[in-house]
Amino acid sequence: MSIPQIIRPWSIIVALLLVTAGNHLPAGEALSRGGKPPAEDDTLLDWYTDDPDTLNVVIASDSVSDEMHRRACEFLAQRKFTNPEEWEPCLAESWTFDKDKLEYTIKLRKGVMWHPITRPDGKVIEPVEFTAKDVKFTFDCILNKNVEAAHIRSYYEDPDAKDESQRYKIKVSLVPTDKYTVKIRWTKPYFLADDFTLQAVQMIPRHVFTVDETGEPFSSDISSKEFADGFNKHWANSRICGTGPMMLKDWQRKKQFVFERNPNYWGKPSFFSRVTYNFNSNNNTVLQKVLQNEWDFSVIAEKDLYLKAVNSSEKAEGKINTAAFDYPAYRYMGYNLRRELFKDKRVRAAIGHAVPVDQIIDKIFHGLAVRTTGPFIPASEGYDTSLKPLELDLEKARQLLDESGWKDTNGDGVRDRTIGGKRVDAEFDLIIYNSAPQYQLIAELIRENCQKLGIKVTISPVDWPAMLQKLRKKDFDAAILGWAMDYKQDPFQLWHSSQAEVPESSNYGGYANPVCDKLIGELRPTLDPAKQNELMKKIHRVIYDDQPYTFLYCDKRTAAYSTRLENINFYKIRPAYDNREWFSNRPRAAK
Repeated sequence: MSIPQIIRPWSIIVALLLVTAGNHLPAGEALSRGGKPPAEDDTLLDWYTDDPDTLNVVIASDSVSDEMHRRACEFLAQRKFTNPEEWEPCLAESWTFDKDKLEYTIKLRKGVMWHPITRPDGKVIEPVEFTAKDVKFTFDCILNKNVEAAHIRSYYEDPDAKDESQRYKIKVSLVPTDKYTVKIRWTKPYFLADDFTLQAVQMIPRHVFTVDETGEPFSSDISSKEFADGFNKHWANSRICGTGPMMLKDWQRKKQFVFERNPNYWGKPSFFSRVTYNFNSNNNTVLQKVLQNEWDFSVIAEKDLYLKAVNSSEKAEGKINTAAFDYPAYRYMGYNLRRELFKDKRVRAAIGHAVPVDQIIDKIFHGLAVRTTGPFIPASEGYDTSLKPLELDLEKARQLLDESGWKDTNGDGVRDRTIGGKRVDAEFDLIIYNSAPQYQLIAELIRENCQKLGIKVTISPVDWPAMLQKLRKKDFDAAILGWAMDYKQDPFQLWHSSQAEVPESSNYGGYANPVCDKLIGELRPTLDPAKQNELMKKIHRVIYDDQPYTFLYCDKRTAAYSTRLENINFYKIRPAYDNREWFSNRPRAAK
């Protein structure tokens, strides 16, 4: 749900929620930028490293599309950056929760207009008002089992359902006499019901996604496979039609995204009149652009380059600022457990003992990372601190491989086993993201140590869209990835066996353990925070014992940005900053 990201929301306890409009300011008023009015003409220049394969908010699961959606699209509500235990209304003006019925009644903001969008035939679909029908349509798309949204849909699924009619724990209904009210009922208590009611995904426009490229309706049944097939390949998947403060005006692959201020935005307008993201996959070039003030802001993943920025003359002269901040994500090497080599957890543990994580943190990340042992953030209360990271121990690794039956029987330096009457070599292909040089360095260290064990590793760098497709189709042996998380997490999406063979699901490796399933099943309806943390620690221990991933580290996110930008704050929830707050002390003309 990998980095560059991979996926969506989570979070609070159902029984404690009873929110009304009196508790909140509208989202626009909640922003603080020192009273600065919108700039008449000021362009914010940012960058991105690779194009997503889709811009459809229901289907997309990568960090680039997420960044673009945050500019132009909106949730019903979202957790506040300044205090994630509180909620900020967005498209929902207010909501109440009936804990007996497990039902939310959501009152929508009136007068919110969808952005205009141009069809492939050149016809402009003019703005129409956002209503409850759009909310129901968004959830209906998620719940269509043929829509490529298994990563989100998993949170609504009930693995204990006895028949298809009980498959989902959520029911969305409209009030016939009120187009601004929607009711969302859960059939079972769920400890993250708030998040998957209010912040599941940003809303999508019904009037756009129900018509083909000529404006003709293509299916009257949103639950049908026919509709899903059209939705998965819809012409609007290469565009964004949202309700947010910025509108996507242009996307040219391998070149740029261009957003312009929405003149009809319901809330506080964007300070910047335009935001341009320029494509560049060369991290050295990106750093130079920022140092020379040609670009305004950049996350710098390579710590060598970040330290260059920290020690640069531009930093000393006050032209740029730098920052290292926490980011809720972990990195790992994940295995496809369908492959013969990885079916035995002793083999996975052996490879884990061959990964020099401490050396990686020291030499590649210059200490700007901490080791991790499982699927939760080390600072979180559900993380079991008693579990120790696997030590670099090649002798222990060899012992485990011998015990598992993988031995070099023909003296060629590569271990093997006879499976189904055929000799199978201990070798695997390791895919990595080709625009992240640190992954290449890590992969080379892994390959070198695995060779000492008698395991052959081939490193395959691929671009992000190709990597996403390999993961979604389960067409890989192993991959170095990361997982970005929200404020709280439900392990179901990644670790429940019901997701192991679901097309497009996030359980890429096919992990399945009935003990883990049982613990996840106990966690989901548990409303007591202490009990939740206890169950998460148990889940952590089960996964740690199985080693379906070699868990690596959580690294600091590092960035450099122009001193013309002000009011840049860093928070503990994704994406760790709120760019709606930013303003500038001197304008930049559009390029």
